[in-house]
Amino acid sequence: MNKGLKIFLITFLIVILIAVISVTIIKILRNNNDEKIDSSYNETAVTKMQELNLYDEINNKEYSKTIEVLLEENKLNEKYLNEYYNITYSNINNFSTIINQLLDKSYNSEEINYIISNYINNYDIILNMDYFDILSFKNISNFDINQIERYLAYQNENEDLNINTVVTYVNIGLDLEGYSKYEEYTNEEAENDLTILVNKYHKLPDDYVPSDLVSLSYSSTYYLRKEAAEAFEKLTDAGILDNVIFYPFSPYRSYDLQSRLYNGYVARDGKEAADTYSARPGFSEHQLGLAVDVRSSNLPDNLTPEHYKWMLDNSYKYGFIIRYPKGKQHITQFIEEPWHLRYLGVELATKVHDSGLTYDEYYDIYLKKTSN
Repeated sequence: MNKGLKIFLITFLIVILIAVISVTIIKILRNNNDEKIDSSYNETAVTKMQELNLYDEINNKEYSKTIEVLLEENKLNEKYLNEYYNITYSNINNFSTIINQLLDKSYNSEEINYIISNYINNYDIILNMDYFDILSFKNISNFDINQIERYLAYQNENEDLNINTVVTYVNIGLDLEGYSKYEEYTNEEAENDLTILVNKYHKLPDDYVPSDLVSLSYSSTYYLRKEAAEAFEKLTDAGILDNVIFYPFSPYRSYDLQSRLYNGYVARDGKEAADTYSARPGFSEHQLGLAVDVRSSNLPDNLTPEHYKWMLDNSYKYGFIIRYPKGKQHITQFIEEPWHLRYLGVELATKVHDSGLTYDEYYDIYLKKTSN
C-alpha cells in the first residue's frame, strides 16, 4: 500500500470516528433535553422555572394554569407559591397582577377565588381598602360591595349587631341622618309599582298624584287608589263581623297637604320632634294613595289595644300591614303608629306579616333590585 493511500484511509477513518462520536453526543444531549422538558407546562414556563431554580418543586406537583400564566408573565412570587396552587385561573385582564395585589393585602386563595368570581368589576373598591373578612358577607343576599366601607364603619360602632343586621340597616340608610341622602322615584315608578318603599330615604316626585283615586264609602272626601280602596272596604267589613269597629281618618294626602301638615308640626314642636312622627312632604306614604290612618270608633286618632291586636292578626289577609309597629322606631325612624296601614296586596302583605320584619327590612332583603 502506497503512502498516499494509507494517509487517505487513516484520514477517512478519523472522519468517520468523529462523525460517530458527534452523533452520539447529539443523541445524549437530546435525550437529556427531552428529560428536562418532560412537563405539562409550556416551554416558556419551564424555562422560567429553571431560572428560578423551581423546576423540580413545581413540575413534581399537579399542573396549575395559574402558575403557568404567572411564569409566562414573569410575575410568580415564590412566597405565594402554595396559595397559587389553590387559586382558580380566570381569563380576565391582569389576572396575575390582581391575584398578587390581593395576596399582598393578605387575602388567601379562598377569598381571592370568591372575589374574582363575584366582584371582579368592583375590584378597585377592595384594592383601595385594608383587608377585611369578605367571606363573612358571602351568604348575605342583600350585601352590596359598593357599601362595604359603610358596613364596616357601622359594624364597628354597633358591635352587638350581627353582620346580616348591619347590612340591612346600612342599606336602609340607618347609618345616615334621615333625609340627608335619598333616592327619588319617577312618576311612572310611583304609579306602576304598588310595592315601592317610601321612607326618609326614598322620595316621591312633588307633582305625583295617583291616577286612579276613588272615594271611600265612609266619606266622599276620603280617597285611596282603587285597588287599595276596595281592599279597605273588605277589611272594615271583616272588622264589623268581629265587632271591631274602626274608621279611616287620614287616607290619601297630596304633596301640598303634607307640606302644610308638616310645617304646622314644626312650628308647634320644632323640626327635630316633628321628624319623629310626621314625614316631610314627598316622603309620605299617604301621597301614594296606598296608606290610611284608622281609629277605633271610640277614639279620635288611635286604635284601642284590642283593635290593634286584631289589626295585627287580620289586616294582612286583606292586603294591609301596620307600617310603623310598636318597638320598631329604631328601624322605621318614626314613632309607633298602630293606626297607620299600608296596602301591599294580599300576597306581599302576608309575606311581610309572616316574616316579622318591618317593611323597610323586608323590602331591602327581598324586593330591592341591586346590581349584585
